[in-house]
Amino acid sequence: MEPRHLEIAHDLMEGIDEGRYAPGAPLPTEDQLMSFYSTSRNTIRRALQELSNRGRIDTKQGSGSTVRQYRPTTHLASPVEGEADDERYTRYVERMKEEQGVEPTQKLRVIVEAATGTLAALLHLDPSETEGFVVIRRCDRYVGPRLWQRQLSYYPDHIAMGSSEGAQLMQPEDIPQGTRTLLAKMGYPQTKSWDVVGARMPSLKDSTLFGLGPGIPLLVHERMAYSGDTPIRFTKTFMPADRHQLLYADGEMTADALQMATDVNIYDH
Repeated sequence: MEPRHLEIAHDLMEGIDEGRYAPGAPLPTEDQLMSFYSTSRNTIRRALQELSNRGRIDTKQGSGSTVRQYRPTTHLASPVEGEADDERYTRYVERMKEEQGVEPTQKLRVIVEAATGTLAALLHLDPSETEGFVVIRRCDRYVGPRLWQRQLSYYPDHIAMGSSEGAQLMQPEDIPQGTRTLLAKMGYPQTKSWDVVGARMPSLKDSTLFGLGPGIPLLVHERMAYSGDTPIRFTKTFMPADRHQLLYADGEMTADALQMATDVNIYDH
């Protein structure tokens, strides 16, 4: 038989899913729940803690519990004709203004370090050789004081440091035309790529860094890009799962169709 607090938690979650408790709406008070379920305060508090741990409610001492509201940012996860990759900051800002009603800020940092392990294998680099280094562009995007998204892009140093155009990759500044266009001008047009998307529970450091509440995993989107058979860029994007949803599109998409897709909120159904 299921513990009583879990029975109550599941019943309340069913009420949230069915719309009896709307996003942002308060749940009944502890006293009301005790009366309704004919149980103790401790059992009710354990049930509410279960909901909090699953990311379904927010609880503040003295203010009760409210149903968590989700308004995720759409992360454009696939190339779409006429739309910029999400690494292009101008388009990202425009979409954030549309979806969140705020303008994000961005901090860029460039690091050069030896490639090791999986990274070296993915980029076909030998750490024992002079060209076994990577240039890392770390892009942190904030909404207010909160880190909203972190993107790490890794470039073989012989590409990033091999030309005057490549010097742009070494500067901690936005590249207006996007790095894909820049790489093509450098003689490395992207011809193919693969993506892996997964979710993992955050470390304590991640939770602090992103300001994550209980029960919220991190989405991790990895992409390996090639020019012919030459690896040219490996990108990892970290996104709190309650603030992001991924958009993949295929074929010719009209602006209206893309707008409809970005308007979809997976938490609404």
